[in-house]
Amino acid sequence: MLQYFVRFLKISLGGLAISTTLDLPSATAQSVPSIPTIRERGSYIGIGGAIGLDGNSTALGTGGLAILTKIGFSDHLSLHDATIVFGGSAPTSMIVLTADFPIRNNAGETIVSPFIGAGAMLKYSDGISISPAISAGADLSLSKNFMGTLRLNAGFPNDRNPDLGLLVGVGYKFGG
Repeated sequence: MLQYFVRFLKISLGGLAISTTLDLPSATAQSVPSIPTIRERGSYIGIGGAIGLDGNSTALGTGGLAILTKIGFSDHLSLHDATIVFGGSAPTSMIVLTADFPIRNNAGETIVSPFIGAGAMLKYSDGISISPAISAGADLSLSKNFMGTLRLNAGFPNDRNPDLGLLVGVGYKFGG
């Protein structure tokens, strides 16, 4: 005779606790996978290179060394920042609020997170000039502690000819 056991699942909705009883065979009850409830947000700080693709009024368009960060507010909302220095033009920062679309493995860990967003480009030359910017790319989990990133950024400085650049880098994860 098959043995059955009772499993209690508590679901909390608006402070109300509801108990559900499931009668399952013991062999199948042990094979039910657990679903992780806490997901990493993928925040990191790193370094990389900026490859200028078009435009020459900012370092975004001419290229240089890039300091890259991502602050994850939730699984689907982040702030991506890149500051490009030592390039052929004025140092430039891109600060972009992004919508993230994480792709997870069976264990619930994010393996790649494509994103798209808009924000501001700050050009540091004779003061600070602020212009609109857009960004799209993907963050790739390389290991437990490291994240890779690939971003396509476009900034629209005052002359309205866009500066376009590709950023590639690696970062150290922090903040769980």
